[in-house]
Amino acid sequence: MSQSARRRNQRGHGALLRDEILAAATRVIDAAQTEAEVSLRGIAREAGIAAPSVYAHFADRDEVLMAVAEASWRQVCDEITELSAPGATPRDKLILGCQTYVSFAQRFPLRYALMTQSADIPPAARQALETVTRGLLACRSRAPQSPPSKTAHRIAASLSVALHGVAMLHRSDSPNLWLSDFSTDEIIRSLVDAAILRLEHPRSAARV
Repeated sequence: MSQSARRRNQRGHGALLRDEILAAATRVIDAAQTEAEVSLRGIAREAGIAAPSVYAHFADRDEVLMAVAEASWRQVCDEITELSAPGATPRDKLILGCQTYVSFAQRFPLRYALMTQSADIPPAARQALETVTRGLLACRSRAPQSPPSKTAHRIAASLSVALHGVAMLHRSDSPNLWLSDFSTDEIIRSLVDAAILRLEHPRSAARV
């Protein structure tokens, strides 16, 4: 990380400074190995401002980390949308979205840990789950336009929890446990196919 001289924002441009602090915090987090290495002083240094200036926009370090986590959830959703191939089948799109999610965790392990450790679910995380739910519904062979049911939401949540497990095991170049025997893509495809099958047979899914 390198510190550069920062030009003072014009009056009324407080939102711009807040965005700069978040961008600096993201860079600090991505360069760190543990959360303990992330400090407000380090974030301020990366942003090119005095440490007290951070308090005009965030109450403390935890609030900065929460804002970075929320922005990261939005980034995941944007990447999934951007990388979805227009000509792909709904199943292919869902698999690609799941692969994108796991890839994000591998590229930004500390940010991903921050995204998933909060007890409060941020709005952008709920949006990510809705993206999974819509992707699953698009894969159904019947009644594709019907609104999501409680069962659909539950199956989507189950798929998301399973993907979280894959992401946690595969946040480095050395996969752990069963990911040493099977590729990440094989595992993701199996999880997606199992979720689609359960959605196609909701009565069986409800009994499990």
